[in-house]
Amino acid sequence: MIKTYSKDLDYSYTEGFFPTFEMIQNKKEQFRFLYVASDAAESDGLKKLKTLVDSKKIIVSDKAFGIVKSKENSHVIGVFEKYESKLDSSENHLVMVNPSDMGNLGNAMRSLLAFGYHDLALIEPCADRFNPKVIRSSMGAFFKIRIETFSSFEEYLSEYKREYYPFVLDTSNPLSEVSFKKPCSLVFGNEATGLPSSIHNKNNVRIEQSDEVDSLNLTTSIAIALYELKMRS
Repeated sequence: MIKTYSKDLDYSYTEGFFPTFEMIQNKKEQFRFLYVASDAAESDGLKKLKTLVDSKKIIVSDKAFGIVKSKENSHVIGVFEKYESKLDSSENHLVMVNPSDMGNLGNAMRSLLAFGYHDLALIEPCADRFNPKVIRSSMGAFFKIRIETFSSFEEYLSEYKREYYPFVLDTSNPLSEVSFKKPCSLVFGNEATGLPSSIHNKNNVRIEQSDEVDSLNLTTSIAIALYELKMRS
């Protein structure tokens, strides 16, 4: 039987039909089991899932939903084995340094995929990318991108040598005037503390905004930066 999620487990899970479809279609080799709520046993969604997985791996159990404290309308829980991936060195990367909010992390994955990018570097310490809250907020994007974690930004840069663009507030270099040298990395800091000064460089970038607000939300900033990078491709 499934256990309440813990970072120490060797598996995680999706909640709901859509992210579960995305997991099975994109990471079928990691799929383990499918738990189904009794009120969804005859649903069209389950009929579709049955065409994708071995029926022996489908378990009708309301108890499982109580254990994981799933949302009432989840109906299905897809259990999958945790896995590692490597970034593509020929592609542009999004680098998130010490992100702590799981919702922000999942939303950043959605933005990454929305603008056609597939590589995310996470600098520890950071939110657990396998936490079901991250996976849920990514709306399935989690299973379509490559994610690699690093103990420090220096470790990341030693493996992926390239131009990188730190997004900060204390620079006069506006995003509208930046010429990206590709492949490159867009680097964002923690929601509360931003980027450490040790990561700043000559490519520091500031997203232009009015002085009526202190700063933009992290995921909003990431979406703007990815859009600008895409439009200049």
